[in-house]
Amino acid sequence: MNSKALVIGYGSIGQRHSELLTKLLGKENVYVMSSQNKIPLKKIKSFKDISLLDPHYVVVSSPTSSHFEQLKWIEKKLSKKLILIEKPLFSEKKSLSLKNNTYFVGYNLRFHPLMNVLKDSIKKDEILQVNIICNSYLPDWRKNISYKKSYSSSKKRGGGVLLDLSHEIDYLRYLVGDIEHLFSKNSKVSELKIDTDDYLNLFGKIVRGGFFNVNLNYFSKNPTREIFVETKSKSVHLNLIDSKITFYYVKKNKKVIKKKYPIERSYLDQHKAILSGDNSKICTLKEGMQVMNMVDRIQKFNK
Repeated sequence: MNSKALVIGYGSIGQRHSELLTKLLGKENVYVMSSQNKIPLKKIKSFKDISLLDPHYVVVSSPTSSHFEQLKWIEKKLSKKLILIEKPLFSEKKSLSLKNNTYFVGYNLRFHPLMNVLKDSIKKDEILQVNIICNSYLPDWRKNISYKKSYSSSKKRGGGVLLDLSHEIDYLRYLVGDIEHLFSKNSKVSELKIDTDDYLNLFGKIVRGGFFNVNLNYFSKNPTREIFVETKSKSVHLNLIDSKITFYYVKKNKKVIKKKYPIERSYLDQHKAILSGDNSKICTLKEGMQVMNMVDRIQKFNK
């Protein structure tokens, strides 16, 4: 089997994908397409070289604003390949028919084992409420580049908290199914020197029952990534940073599960699943488009 992999883009996430794929496939089978000069892997210069390389697996980790045109080229020139697109699919909702290859979207938090413990524990419950919080500080995101120069700080390149942290929209849908937008506030509120949004509060309805609230920001000095679920039978708190889930029951009974699992490992598990054909947790193209539908509603609501 052709085991060659190509990573398009060599920013921080492209570097991460490249390093992980060398562990899985060997350095000799991993190629990078980038304008950067100092790359410790085999490099190709342009899209014209991709057809000659004929990779089995392509990871699109370029700035979000580049995805649409790059995917159009891939769809036209390649067939029967595995394509992983870093989240989100696009900077804004776009129509693009992708049928010649198998496409996935890089919502890797689905692979956290405690995320799946939570999913299994509530699949038959009557949900009352889900609260999701993701607070982070953009200047701490990337050590090798100033946050002011990163794509996250640039609206033109497809940055912003809504797009960058759309993980939370995806895993909410992964946990509870379809959701409906009722209200959102998405804007730039901090002192960060960026031209993108750095705050989102999203409120809506869970189709199977109950309500949800998602709160995201780029400016908190207190990193937080937590999920709170209230059902008729129990309360659940998942702390993704501490990798701990706590179940609370009546009469003050509770159960705690801890799992040592660095978030970085979810990227590796995602690659393993795609290459092995285990699609049970991977975000499909259709699911990635459903996240974009919600992004589109939020963007239009906040114009």
